[in-house]
Amino acid sequence: MSKKYKGVHRNSKGRIYYQIEFGIDKSTGKRQRKKSYKNQFGNDFKTEKEAFDEVCRIRAEFNQKKLLVNISDETDKNISFKDYMEKIYLPYYKKSVQLVTYRTALTQYSAFIERFHDKKLVDITVRDCERYRLELIDMYSPNYAKGMWSRFKQCLGYAERLEYIKSIPCKNLDTPKGNRPETKFWRLDEFQKVLQTFDLSSYDGRQHYTATWLYFMTGMRVSEGLSLIWSDIDLPNKVVHIQSTLEYRGNGTYVRKEQTKTEAGMRFIEIDDETVSVLKSWRSVQINNSESDFVLARFNKPMNKSTLSRMLKRHAEKAGVPVITGKGLRHSHDSFMINVLKKDVLYVSARSGRTDKATTLNTYSHLYDRDKVSGGSEITKVLQSFGITAVSHQDPTK
Repeated sequence: MSKKYKGVHRNSKGRIYYQIEFGIDKSTGKRQRKKSYKNQFGNDFKTEKEAFDEVCRIRAEFNQKKLLVNISDETDKNISFKDYMEKIYLPYYKKSVQLVTYRTALTQYSAFIERFHDKKLVDITVRDCERYRLELIDMYSPNYAKGMWSRFKQCLGYAERLEYIKSIPCKNLDTPKGNRPETKFWRLDEFQKVLQTFDLSSYDGRQHYTATWLYFMTGMRVSEGLSLIWSDIDLPNKVVHIQSTLEYRGNGTYVRKEQTKTEAGMRFIEIDDETVSVLKSWRSVQINNSESDFVLARFNKPMNKSTLSRMLKRHAEKAGVPVITGKGLRHSHDSFMINVLKKDVLYVSARSGRTDKATTLNTYSHLYDRDKVSGGSEITKVLQSFGITAVSHQDPTK
C-alpha cells in the first residue's frame, strides 16, 4: 500500500490500482469491496494521486447513497433540480474536490440552479439541454461556455449514477468548442526592461523585484511560490524544494497545504548564482525571515495572487512590454528554457512539475518548431565527424 495514499497499491509489474472496502452488506452478509486499475472513464492510473482521487470520489458517492437509502421512490421522482443540487450533488462534490475548487465552481452551479430551479429533475429533456447549451454559447466566451457545459453534464451524470434519472438527457449533444487560451509571456530582453522599473531602495520594491525574478527563473506555479518558506530553499547548494501550495480562503485567511497540483509537482529546482544573490539580498532586509517564515511575504503575510497580478501589470506598462499574469511568468520561464538554453521537452516538463511531457509539448510546440531549420546542419556535422558521407560506400550497381 502507498504510504501517502491509503487504499492505493502497485502490483508486481508496477501498475497502479486501488482496493477499498465499504463494510458488510446487511442484505447479503458479504463484504463490499471494490478494486480497479482504471478510473471512471476507463483509463489506467498514471499516478498514485490519480488513483487516490478516484478512491475519494467513490467513497463520497457510496456515502451519499447510504444517506439517500430511506428516501421514498415518490420523493425521488418529484425532486426538483434545485433540491437535487443543494441536497445531493453539492454535498457530494464538496467532499470530492479541494475546497478552493469547490468555491470556484459555486458560481457556475448557482447559475444552473437559477436556470432550472423548480423544474423536476426527471422532466429535464434533451431539448431543454440544447436550449441551455445555445444560451451558454451566446452569453459567454467559448472557453467559459465549454467549462460550464462540462460541469452541467457532470451534475446530470451523477444523477444518472444514483438512478434519479434513467439517462443523461444531454449526452448526445455537442460540447461548445473552446479556443486554446493564449498566455502572454516575456522574452529575456523584455524581462530585463521590467527589472529596471523597480525601486530597490524601498521595501515593497525589493519584495516585488524578488517575486518577479524568482518566478521567472524557476517556473513555479503561483501558489507554489506564495507558499515557499525559507527552509524550502537551500542557498548553499542552490536548490529550491517545491512541496506545498497556498490556498486563500477569503477574509485574509490562508492555508499552507503540504501538496502540489500534481504528484510531479513535488520537486527540486536548481537555481543559478544570480537568483541566490537576489534571495540573499531580500532576506537581509526582510522582516520576519526565520526558517518557518514565508519567502515572498511582507511582515510574514503572504503576497496575494491579485497583488502579484496588479504589480506585474503596473511594471509591464512602465517598461512598455506585454502585460502578463503570474501564469505568464511561468510561461516566460519555460520559453527561456526552450529558446535561450535550448532545453528539451523532458527537462522543461520535469522542472515545471508537469505530470505528462505531452502537456509541455502541446503548450510549447510552436517554440520548438522554430529550431527545425537548424536540424539539417546539425545532422551534417555529426555525419562528417564520423566520416559518413554519401560517396563513402561502393555503388552496388557497378
